[in-house]
Amino acid sequence: MSQPIDFTELTNRVKDALAGAAAGTGATMLPTETAEEIIGIVYERNFMRSLFPAMPMSRREMKIPKLSGSIDFHQQTLAATEAGTAAGESRHATAEITLELKTLIANIPIGNYLVAYGVEGLMSVLRDDIASRLAYNEQSLLLNGDTTATNTYADNINGAYNAGANAGGVSGTVNDYLLLFNGLRKSATATTVDVAGTFALSHLRTAIAHLGVYADNRDDLALIVPRNLEVQLLGLTELQTVDKYGPAATILSGEIGKIYGIRVFGTGALPTNTTDGVVPPAHDGVKAVAVLTHIRSPLIGNPTIAERRFSIGFHDEPTRDRFVLIPKQDMAFGVRYPEAICLLTNITTV
Repeated sequence: MSQPIDFTELTNRVKDALAGAAAGTGATMLPTETAEEIIGIVYERNFMRSLFPAMPMSRREMKIPKLSGSIDFHQQTLAATEAGTAAGESRHATAEITLELKTLIANIPIGNYLVAYGVEGLMSVLRDDIASRLAYNEQSLLLNGDTTATNTYADNINGAYNAGANAGGVSGTVNDYLLLFNGLRKSATATTVDVAGTFALSHLRTAIAHLGVYADNRDDLALIVPRNLEVQLLGLTELQTVDKYGPAATILSGEIGKIYGIRVFGTGALPTNTTDGVVPPAHDGVKAVAVLTHIRSPLIGNPTIAERRFSIGFHDEPTRDRFVLIPKQDMAFGVRYPEAICLLTNITTV
């Protein structure tokens, strides 16, 4: 004789499994410990979380100062000293950028019949997928974000969404998280390097030159490339792979090596269907784009309120025989020095 399913007990088991808690301790929100665990997974898989500086934010909006002009140094001669002549005055010129916390959210309905058996295994898969997808979406947002919505998103650097021709494009409901902030591709103002063919190290040298003073310290630079360019770089003898860094080196997820002392990162979030670094309205671009950036120019904002950093709500809908997971996260992003970001466009790859 079969035993009827107690859906009240099932709901509690779902909550327990999702929260990683002991049996019988279900809750309607992920506990702080588990939220921190998922945040850790996101930080590990999104290298930019560790690469770029972060700003704790206790308010939804903050003004962050930046230098827009430096001081001047002058000669001091013996005659000037004896005469008591002061050096010419110069002051730091400052400007500011605005960091605003915005929300990434998902709405995930799950039928009770899917979890009636083996719920613990399913929930662990769901938790890992939520963390992995959030990490990818963060990467894509920080690289490809563009707030432009004119001309039915055709003016957006990602192009308008098209299920067949441009799955990475945006619309009002698809990939609309890319509309939250302007990412590195949109913010870059350093002179673009038009590769117009196969990537060569001479193109990277040109990009370094275009960064000017921001390229003085190569440890402060990062080259971010799409996967199909990554495989080409792995064949270069000039690439110092991570296994040659030495035992004291810190290696981030996605880091493939160094060229000219610049750390190189591979990602699946950069598009390979662009023309001049932008997805064209006809969605027939076939070139890749890469980004050379000073790592202290981008700035990520994190809320100080733990629940707003990351949480998963749990809502039972018995009339629909399902429950709903609502993962959400607040974050902010801005670029202090857009001239410290250089795009390499029109790259022909394998």
